[in-house]
Amino acid sequence: MNTDFSVPRMQHPVGMAILVVKFCWKAISSFWPILIGLSLAEVDWRHYLAISLVFIGVAASAIVYYLRFRYHVASDALIVERGLIQRERLQIPFDRIQAVQLFQGPIQQLAGLTGVRVDTAGSSGSELELVAVRRSEAEGLKEHLRRRIESTHASASSALVAEGGEDTGAIFHQDKAGTPLVALDFPSLMKVGLSQNHLRSAFISLAVVMSFFQGMEDRVVAWLEGLPFAVQALIGLTTVLLILPGIMLFLLAGVVTSVVLAVLRYWRLNSTLDDEGLKLEMGLFKRNVFEVPFQKIHLTEWSSNWVRRQLGFETLRIRQAQAEGGAGGLRVFIPAVEPAHRAAMESALYPDLLPETAREFRPAGRLRWLLWLIALLPTTALTLDPSAGNLIAALLWSGFVFWTSGRRFRSLRMAVHGDAVVLERGWFWRTRVLLKMSQLQGVEWKRNALLERREIGHLVFHTAAGARSFRYMRKLEGLQVRDFALHQLHQARWALDGQGRGRP
Repeated sequence: MNTDFSVPRMQHPVGMAILVVKFCWKAISSFWPILIGLSLAEVDWRHYLAISLVFIGVAASAIVYYLRFRYHVASDALIVERGLIQRERLQIPFDRIQAVQLFQGPIQQLAGLTGVRVDTAGSSGSELELVAVRRSEAEGLKEHLRRRIESTHASASSALVAEGGEDTGAIFHQDKAGTPLVALDFPSLMKVGLSQNHLRSAFISLAVVMSFFQGMEDRVVAWLEGLPFAVQALIGLTTVLLILPGIMLFLLAGVVTSVVLAVLRYWRLNSTLDDEGLKLEMGLFKRNVFEVPFQKIHLTEWSSNWVRRQLGFETLRIRQAQAEGGAGGLRVFIPAVEPAHRAAMESALYPDLLPETAREFRPAGRLRWLLWLIALLPTTALTLDPSAGNLIAALLWSGFVFWTSGRRFRSLRMAVHGDAVVLERGWFWRTRVLLKMSQLQGVEWKRNALLERREIGHLVFHTAAGARSFRYMRKLEGLQVRDFALHQLHQARWALDGQGRGRP
């Protein structure tokens, strides 16, 4: 196999068919309102001819795009040449590459090929996506890019150390060679499916079923109108009796859909930690292979609900840099993360995350009553009709939300370590966010006039993966944390720039 990536090359010929499918699906997604309108209107042969011509044009553009697409690796960047009418030459410097991901859809798996996706800092989506490359060639390109990225970082670190700076990149290379993380067998996969949001899955299954039976309502009504009145009344009574079984069937469909979606997404999931970062592979019809370097991870979020905590695991979401406006950025989900897995991941990413170094902060007590008052808003509708039943319902609801708002308030916590910030919230749906102060883009103290009078505000941490905040914080504590975080950020930038070289 030719591994000389300095020579411009095309994708595998099967990529032509994959691009045709992708372009046609994108056209359907873009013009679905028009297609829905045509399905409701009277369609004759001219409409079918127009639709056929549109898809023929889309397929032709995909073929031309394939023929005019070239990529190669230069001395300092990954070069992509693409475009139909207007040619584009895209240069991706190695230091901007966040991750190189391999993936396999159904067509790639049948043809023995794989796709390559290159994610970069600040881009919306992927800067480069190859849809059909031989597996050996894709792995060779991935390894080649990894070596070039490491060489770029090593050169920058050597120059920094030579000028008396500190090689801050070394903190990301822990001795974690080949440490297994999460590997899902079939029973674990079933547990992941059973811990998903079944109500959302139930509505998804309902939408799918309704789409198959669209247009059947008129036929059912016409059939009922032809029956005798006594039979219609009997069917009506039977329908009432089917309400409870229908609800049970709806919930069962949600559980089944959750399990099916979990199998499709996390089939044969396997993840490991090494001295460079996280490696992850998963998926049934579409296999995805991720390699996420530690220094490219800008935010980690651990989430769980009551069911997951009873099963002894939680879900990890890893975020990399995103484009302006919150678009793009690699997002990796790892389910069924047990406490031992979390300890291994956090020790690699946040070596200073020690209980004895933490300084803990809580929101102002005013927030506890504000949460209760907001939760009481539905009771205003009950008080419009001051009957005994409504008053009892209002009292019961008031007591219930008083308890739940108290649990929510007590769950809010921020812990500040040497370079790490931990934000926790939630008691039923629990979330734990971790970020590094040395990777922040800025720290903001926000408040309005009402909060300023009470010396309360919101502390906002701006990262390349988005903003995270700790709300209703006391002013003195908030300003202390803000100043400390900015100090850590400026120290990291000073070290990376070689004692301030190149900065005003």
